Amino acid sequence: MYDLLNERLIGVRTVDGETRVNLPELLAALSAGKIDGYTGLRAHQADPWHVFLVQLAASIQARDPTETLPTDPQYWRDGLLDLAEGMESAWHLVVEDVAKPACLQHPWAPGDEKDYKLKATRPDELDVLVTAKNHDVKMARMAPNLAESWLYALLVLQTTSGYLGKGHYGIVRMNGGHASRPIVSWVSSLHPARRFIEEVAMLVALRDETCRKFQYLSKGVVLTWLARWDRSDHHHVWPQLEPWFIEAARPIRLRRTADGVIEALGAISKDRQIGPKTLENGDVGDPWIPLNVKDKKKSRSAMTLTNEGFSPQRVTALLFEDGFELTPLQKPRASQGDGWFVGSCLARGQGTTEGFHHLELPIPAKASLALLNKQQRDTLGQLAQNLLKDAKDIQKALFVALVVLTEGGPKQADFDREAINKWLDQARIDFTRRWEALYFPTLWRGTDEDHEAVRRDWQQQLVNMAQSILDGAAERLPLPANRTWRALAQALDAWRGSLYNSGLPQPSVSAHESTIEESTA
Repeated sequence: MYDLLNERLIGVRTVDGETRVNLPELLAALSAGKIDGYTGLRAHQADPWHVFLVQLAASIQARDPTETLPTDPQYWRDGLLDLAEGMESAWHLVVEDVAKPACLQHPWAPGDEKDYKLKATRPDELDVLVTAKNHDVKMARMAPNLAESWLYALLVLQTTSGYLGKGHYGIVRMNGGHASRPIVSWVSSLHPARRFIEEVAMLVALRDETCRKFQYLSKGVVLTWLARWDRSDHHHVWPQLEPWFIEAARPIRLRRTADGVIEALGAISKDRQIGPKTLENGDVGDPWIPLNVKDKKKSRSAMTLTNEGFSPQRVTALLFEDGFELTPLQKPRASQGDGWFVGSCLARGQGTTEGFHHLELPIPAKASLALLNKQQRDTLGQLAQNLLKDAKDIQKALFVALVVLTEGGPKQADFDREAINKWLDQARIDFTRRWEALYFPTLWRGTDEDHEAVRRDWQQQLVNMAQSILDGAAERLPLPANRTWRALAQALDAWRGSLYNSGLPQPSVSAHESTIEESTA
């Protein structure tokens, strides 16, 4: 039931309009470059779904290689059945015979049914976003019988989940249970089909080296839900797997009720699905995961994203491999020209979701080539650090001036007054948003222009930008009438003094400064 091999359950967009396809047809259409997008995906599901498709295609290509990706659905149907060891039910979303596997769902043995409890009656209740506050992402809003939505929710749960309390273990592709699974790549196009073709080719090229380095089997387990999991121990251990294995981290089973409604049942396990237990750092050869090589506890570990997301500081560290090691999939290729550094991650905490973060950074061809040359990369990396330092120093100087202004020009500013904290936070966010939008375009200028000139221009832009925020604050804040000019004068003194002490340029004369000078003339 809900047979992905034969039923057209997946909504797609093509040049001819929207249509629906089965899984073999989807892989064939992607290989032909004909898929422009998907109609049923939510934002946080897009990259896990893309990775799932690339893993399937690359694993099929390893078993039945072809010169180019086939555009015949039958090739992909045969390949999917081969990965499933001939069991068609492994590609059905709902299978009434619980002794057989279903898609991303383990089969049961007699007696297992007593351990499974109702987990979700709608797809979005099953999705990992249930850990978010309900007012942030509303739950239980999707139609319960939309098979496509159940597929995406089940996939994200099984391939990106972390630890969520005793008995609810996460995937092996992350640095511990409270971490997250980042998906980061360097692509020549954001078009779904072109990215698919490019990344399948990369995984095919990386396979032998990954097998040797991580001791994977050249032909082993790819789909980890084919056999029963007794849940008292690991279901699979490292030497049984192929490099692009797909996890099914939780004991989950979909079923149809007597009323014909789909619902999800779940059970607990005593350990993670993939062992050994000592494998806790997420360094498993996943080509989409950058490695933190300065992990003080584990030496090397899969990158974990915090609620700050893909900040300029984090992206800079990744691009210049400052404390991180990128995989070949995440680096520019010499013949590629312009490219995109892309990423996504649902950041996680202890039982919480700390935001979905998405990155699409365009990188011009000259910058791509500079990143391939160590000397140029180091020089450009130094410029990046200088630009980031300037932004930090100017933000600090602006903060000092804003505090003085909001305090009404005191002899000594009170930086801890709770009454002004929210307003100051908003001003800081406003400034940060503005400089972040300019940062990478300014950095890429360093591939053509003198770095000192680029930096001076950057400093002046940020100082003027901060000055406009300070001017706006002076107009909006309800300052005491008897202290307005004092507050403005002392805020400007603090602002300019901080800039001078940091070796930064002065802004153009503000409207308020002109007024102050006229009033004191």
